[in-house]
Amino acid sequence: MRRRPRTIAAVVAAAACCLPLLTGCGKSAPTHFFSLSTAAKENVAAPDGPCQSIGIGPVDFPAYLDRSQIVTRLGPNQMHLAEFDQWAEPLRDNFQRALAENLGALICAKPLVTYPWPVGGHPDKQIVIQVARFDGSLGQNATLRASWSVVDGDGNNLAWRSVEYQEAATGPGYADLAAAQSKLVEKFAKDVADTLRQ
Repeated sequence: MRRRPRTIAAVVAAAACCLPLLTGCGKSAPTHFFSLSTAAKENVAAPDGPCQSIGIGPVDFPAYLDRSQIVTRLGPNQMHLAEFDQWAEPLRDNFQRALAENLGALICAKPLVTYPWPVGGHPDKQIVIQVARFDGSLGQNATLRASWSVVDGDGNNLAWRSVEYQEAATGPGYADLAAAQSKLVEKFAKDVADTLRQ
């Protein structure tokens, strides 16, 4: 009977020591969400040329980018999926919308729609895109590699291009990488606009 208080005291002391560990296990790092941005309006010239109906899409993305985590390259054959740094929406949808917004500032497109088209929508020209790569390495370069074509309303292929762009990240973080990838979409939009003007 005399040993019981010591046993209880030992259990209480052990529980007190473990309590900080248990409370620490319940916490995790906050998740940060990112999105592609578009060119600032003051940096874009007013659209010129005749107006035309333009449709963006479908846009095909590689399967390795079909996830919420931001994918970065650690080497030629190694990728990293960021657990706590993610896209705020599917990257393909974000890419398609950012491209449309950038393109709308460069050419006169009425209307400018994204795939799938609204009911009754039949654009005069359609931009079909197949993205092969859209990623980068933290603190280094972001890369966009894609093939795309311009198709008229009858399904005829008017132009076909294969492009690759690189943009250096201005810092070591995921926000810097997302900004560099946004610049890549701007470059892509300028090439598409130039082709449509021709």
